[in-house]
Amino acid sequence: MTVRRALLIALTIGLLGYFAPPRAAAAASKVFNLTVEDKTIDIGYGLTYAAWTYDGTVPGPILRARQGDTVAINLANHTTMSHGIEIDAAQIAPIHFSEPPGKKTTAYKFHAAVPGVFLYHCSAIPMLNHIANGMFGMMIVDPAGALPPAREVMLVQSEFYGSPDKAGLIAGDTRKMMAERPDYVVFNGVLERYSDHPIQIKVGELVRVYFVNAGPNLSSTFHVLGAIFSTVYRGGNPADAMHGLAGFEIGPGDGAIFEFRVSEPGDYTFLDHAMARPYQGAIGIFRAVR
Repeated sequence: MTVRRALLIALTIGLLGYFAPPRAAAAASKVFNLTVEDKTIDIGYGLTYAAWTYDGTVPGPILRARQGDTVAINLANHTTMSHGIEIDAAQIAPIHFSEPPGKKTTAYKFHAAVPGVFLYHCSAIPMLNHIANGMFGMMIVDPAGALPPAREVMLVQSEFYGSPDKAGLIAGDTRKMMAERPDYVVFNGVLERYSDHPIQIKVGELVRVYFVNAGPNLSSTFHVLGAIFSTVYRGGNPADAMHGLAGFEIGPGDGAIFEFRVSEPGDYTFLDHAMARPYQGAIGIFRAVR
């Protein structure tokens, strides 16, 4: 073999390696064990809420898998009420999402075939009350080919319905739920949570926001003052990418991934751009430093 031919072969192999897509991670088995718990939670500003929860928090814990993984869900219910768990990433018959007759457990498996950011929520009837009272959370299915490194932020928007009593305790108001008249709209379960405690980011770094709108009723237009989203992945799916957006509307039960960078230090307010919502609690701050 001549030196020239050897160099051409080496160059060809190098170019093929350069243009090859990133190697996908091997499929795995993920198991998520959750427990239903009735719990009074703190929602900020001296207010509490009599919630129905997964693992004692609203929203429930973040579930994360990779495209191609086999996911097992095990839900234990120690309360007197029937509950269940619907994972919107699962493509199986809905009968699996609810407790079998006479049992207080829900268990099933599914193949995480589609990447994205998804809602999970209680499947029990009336579903409106179960979601509004706190039984929801986020599931992320990462794509088989990894996204670029970024500062990750997870936000779940949701609504509380009801007026506080003299002690500041709120019980869910079904009439307000049916009328779609929330008293509070929040990120990650707490009024103005990230106004009092801003989310730290760095100038120039890629910020990736995984966003789910749990509702149960209102749409959300997510917006960051002073920033343009370089990419928005509708549903969190890289196959549905849009570029150069100031905001994007997400219906109840849906999700998206938002990516942006900032070019100078400062406080960058994020909110639901339906302007009554920030006054109801759906507002926060990204604090950018060098």
